[in-house]
Amino acid sequence: MLCYFVSIPQTVLIIQIGFLLFNLKVGWRESIMASVFIGLAAYILPRLPLIPGVHTIVLIFTTALIISWLGKVKVIYSLISVLCGAMIMGVTENIVMSFVLKLISRSVNELFLHPWLNIAVFMPTLLCGGLILWLVQRHDLVLYDLSTKGIYN
Repeated sequence: MLCYFVSIPQTVLIIQIGFLLFNLKVGWRESIMASVFIGLAAYILPRLPLIPGVHTIVLIFTTALIISWLGKVKVIYSLISVLCGAMIMGVTENIVMSFVLKLISRSVNELFLHPWLNIAVFMPTLLCGGLILWLVQRHDLVLYDLSTKGIYN
């Protein structure tokens, strides 16, 4: 169960990075509330008999719906932002986790056996995600400005 808690800070970063890149404002309160719910869902979903990969799709769509509701943003723009944030964090996690596992001579299979290892290996990913968020904020990076499109409900 412990290893599912990494999904909470990861979801916060997905939301904040994704929405900032589209110049949409979603508060930290909304991000944290949605992330806690997604953390609970991330704990429950793997126990359901779903095709591999469907869990991730369900979590992304659920995140988009919750943030759309909490942040009063149209669902399509929430989905675009969450997908972008998830893609950025997914690539970051893949690169960092591969590097860290190689550095400490561990395999991906050991992450399932030792939950504490999953959390320890996630810390560099969290730092990199935080750095990306800081860079996006600091340099006002915007992929496409959706704030001028009248997208708020």
